[in-house]
Amino acid sequence: MTRVFVDTNVWFSAFYGSPHCEKIIKAHLEGKIKAVINRQVLTELVTNITKKIPNAVKPLQTFLESSPPEIVTPPQKTSVTSASLAHSKDLPILLSAHQAGVGIFVTGNIKDFKISLIKQKLGLEILTPAAAVSKLYL
Repeated sequence: MTRVFVDTNVWFSAFYGSPHCEKIIKAHLEGKIKAVINRQVLTELVTNITKKIPNAVKPLQTFLESSPPEIVTPPQKTSVTSASLAHSKDLPILLSAHQAGVGIFVTGNIKDFKISLIKQKLGLEILTPAAAVSKLYL
């Protein structure tokens, strides 16, 4: 099964009704992919859902209990070299994805990442939700 790191904004957008994001989360539910996150993504997701879509808190809780994503630990240190790959707030998430050994990182905020440099240095493909749906045949 393909393991895919799913950024906070993709989870949030799925609960908000974005069709491509919904397809990614549905693929996880159906066992077509294994969604991978870190604690930062989980914390951001719960915080944002609670603040912005409070009626989705219970469905989120049910989802996380019935079909939890794989939660990985962020690296303890970041190198100076890796600092140039992404915006500082996104770097721990990016490095968690790399450390977890996933090949695909899905985010709606690709502007925060140096996509070609990440592919070259880490072998990690940064995709929008639409591109991920297409690439993974979801």
